[in-house]
Amino acid sequence: MKAFRVVVDSSCLIDLAEVKQFELLKKLFSEVYIPEAVYEEVAVKGKNEVGSKETKKAIQDGWIEKKAVIDKIAVQSLSSTLGKGESEVIVLYKELKFDYALIDEKTARDVAELMDVNVIGIIGTIDLAIEKGFHLDKRRLVDQLIEMGFRISDRLYKRMFPNSK
Repeated sequence: MKAFRVVVDSSCLIDLAEVKQFELLKKLFSEVYIPEAVYEEVAVKGKNEVGSKETKKAIQDGWIEKKAVIDKIAVQSLSSTLGKGESEVIVLYKELKFDYALIDEKTARDVAELMDVNVIGIIGTIDLAIEKGFHLDKRRLVDQLIEMGFRISDRLYKRMFPNSK
């Protein structure tokens, strides 16, 4: 089994924590990195919010690593379109030559894909876990995400769950 390495954005950390699947990152990926801006957003500004405690503990336990990006100019350039965290995720992915960037926000995904970044989102992460043999109720998890404000098109939902609403 290939060990995948991933750089994760804030919303994915928060959403995985919200649906009680934060540990999937540890179980699915051999290396999990977050850039400083993501740490700042989730653990510092988001102190006492969902995902904060989980992120801090994962760093403390050593299975998530916080890493500074080197190319600050690339981050600045991307930040005119994207948030700082998303910009740093894309740049860090490129610098570390990782397997995936875990990003959910549509504009950030589009920009990342234009830059040849292999993007996976939270639903892709759930799919990967199911492929690896984890027993997850995908529909229940997706419904929980939607209840929390996660946006997904009706068309995609119907494609994933043909016998639904």
